[in-house]
Amino acid sequence: MTKRSENPSTKALAARRRRIEKGERQEAAVRGRGSSTSLQGMLELPLLEAIAAHGGRARPKDLYAELAETLNLDPGARDQTRECADQSYRVFDQQVRWARQTAVAKGTITGERGFWEITDVARAKLARIERGKTVLIYSMDDGLAFLGHAEEVAGLIDPGSLSLIMTSPPYPVVNRAYGKFGLPEWLSWMSDLTGLWKDLIADDGTIAVNLMDVHVPGSPMISTYVERYLIDAVDRHGLHLAGRMPWHSPTKLANLEWAVKRRVALKNTVEHVILLSKSPNPSWDTRRLPSEPYAERSASQKASDARRSAARRQVVRPGGYQMDEGAFHTDGEGRIPGNLLIAGGVGGGGLYAKRCRAAGISPHPARFPEALPRRVIQLATAPGQIVYDPMAGSNTTAKVALELGRRFISSEPVVDYALSSSFRFDDRPDFRMHVDPDGLAA
Repeated sequence: MTKRSENPSTKALAARRRRIEKGERQEAAVRGRGSSTSLQGMLELPLLEAIAAHGGRARPKDLYAELAETLNLDPGARDQTRECADQSYRVFDQQVRWARQTAVAKGTITGERGFWEITDVARAKLARIERGKTVLIYSMDDGLAFLGHAEEVAGLIDPGSLSLIMTSPPYPVVNRAYGKFGLPEWLSWMSDLTGLWKDLIADDGTIAVNLMDVHVPGSPMISTYVERYLIDAVDRHGLHLAGRMPWHSPTKLANLEWAVKRRVALKNTVEHVILLSKSPNPSWDTRRLPSEPYAERSASQKASDARRSAARRQVVRPGGYQMDEGAFHTDGEGRIPGNLLIAGGVGGGGLYAKRCRAAGISPHPARFPEALPRRVIQLATAPGQIVYDPMAGSNTTAKVALELGRRFISSEPVVDYALSSSFRFDDRPDFRMHVDPDGLAA
């Protein structure tokens, strides 16, 4: 068997590019929407990151589901198949393979057929700022965005100055082969950060952490890392569990191994938002949340309400209480807000993603919906107060904070993500860029 050359010729690379372009045109024709490069652009950086998370070398079959999960791909799109020469293939998996071919042509992926491996060029593309350094990327009258690790940026913030820290850290995929953090390392890292964050929030401030369940390696059982983190925050750092806000995402993908292939686990559509406070009395006010109308009641329900109202006027309750009739009257403010948030994942649309593709860079692949920080910010802060996201990604939290009249501080260690987050703000008259993007990216 002839061994494939590790350094293909210029002619071979050109032929490969032509095959890639032909494949893209064919798939676009099948989908009936012309030339389609958006998914390719969205896949490039997440693919490199996924391989890097495996130690720089990975089997393709281990990457498909991870990338679909990272991109919040609609389950229907994930399962879509095509027929070719009496064979069926998954369209998304084929797109990933095309992205890999493109990366090979760019010199960011190499390796033999059964393994994909990132090159030094790819490692440079995934560059993070050095430990110990922080750079002010851009600012506005009511916001500061830093390039830097959360540990270092915390040292720049005045203790007690923040009303809310809202973030979604990378979750620990317990199997080391599937992530940069093992469970013990993740818990130690997050515990130390939580201690730093406690000093930064005001006495009535809140820390909101978005976490997702992961499976124990080799098992459909769920890791207890969320509970371990919570108990550590309370026992070690003296924080209080102020509340939980489950986030239900109807479009979330099922686990490929346990829910799809083996059918021994349920599709998990809920992520956690843990709300921690420095004191037992955080500055929450549910009246800052949008009013939710009362449910419509039928004629029979209204008749039942009338009978119960009459009974309350005439009878002392079994517990000995005489209920005040006025306690059951509606006051026009709407229902008491619940803690369940229902919002789909973020796809590849929107102005931010379009700006990223136009600039030839990949959008941040793990963006949460604006509804998530919006509800937490409204609940836990008042206008004019400061919100900090220490792992900002595309800086959704900051965008929402400004829309709600709050101020923000953000930090992000990945150069490309920190730079591209400016696309959310650079049309504002008070926007100021403090670095040369081309020089910083280089």
